[in-house]
Amino acid sequence: MEWPADFKAKQQRHWDQVADGWAAWLEWTERNFKPVTDWVQNAVAWQPGTRALDVGCGAGYPSLIAARRVAPGGWVVATDLSPEMLNVAARAAQRERLHNISFLEMDAEDLALTNASFDAVTNTYGLMFCPESARAIAQAHRVLVPGGRLALVVWDVPEKSPYFSVITGVATRQFGFQPPQPGTPGPFRFASGEALASLMCGAGFSNVRVESCPATFECTSAEQYCQMFGELAWKTRMSALSAEDRTQFVKEVDEAVQPYFSDGRLCLVATSLCASGVKP
Repeated sequence: MEWPADFKAKQQRHWDQVADGWAAWLEWTERNFKPVTDWVQNAVAWQPGTRALDVGCGAGYPSLIAARRVAPGGWVVATDLSPEMLNVAARAAQRERLHNISFLEMDAEDLALTNASFDAVTNTYGLMFCPESARAIAQAHRVLVPGGRLALVVWDVPEKSPYFSVITGVATRQFGFQPPQPGTPGPFRFASGEALASLMCGAGFSNVRVESCPATFECTSAEQYCQMFGELAWKTRMSALSAEDRTQFVKEVDEAVQPYFSDGRLCLVATSLCASGVKP
């Protein structure tokens, strides 16, 4: 087994490589993920004065939103394993003149933070990549105050997300993708409400609830859809395609997405599983 050290090093290199892409799509992310953001807001109750931690903050979603909502009087600590992701998130905060947020390079499974120091902890789309996910949830529990709230967001089953399944069907033929082994880190590792609830209860959380949250992601065209995946996920593979192969790839994707066009825009649902709990 290659993890945790080797796996985490590979993860860090991957996220460093695509950090600029995530920075470029940050505004799109905040707009299209609004149903998820609303769910998280309801789960952890960001409000002025809240002390918030965002684990696996990436390019700044949702930590920048949290910083806006906990002001005045509140503050956000945003952590990530990728220094490049932290750099682009910090630059975004500087552009907005958000002075109540700090960025720290840190492993979700080993938070170098004081016990009982946060009112709210969020981890959106990061838990599924943690080799020792139970440890990551236990760390979140440790840094929360009694009565503090945790919100976790992961991807639901691929069948509920044409945003993933449509392009992945083409990419599987083009790149020969192999799905991760069951139980190993990957995008759909926790596409089970029972698994998430069990992890949170095992860490000591109460009032645990898990809900499915669909969001509609909009693109202008199949070309933009492919560009997005090339910049956010498959940078190495997409950049290695010849001009001819890339044209063919986009053509196949364009054919596959025709049923998802509405009023001239490509609308693809992506469904998340959202879990929340309270530290007694």
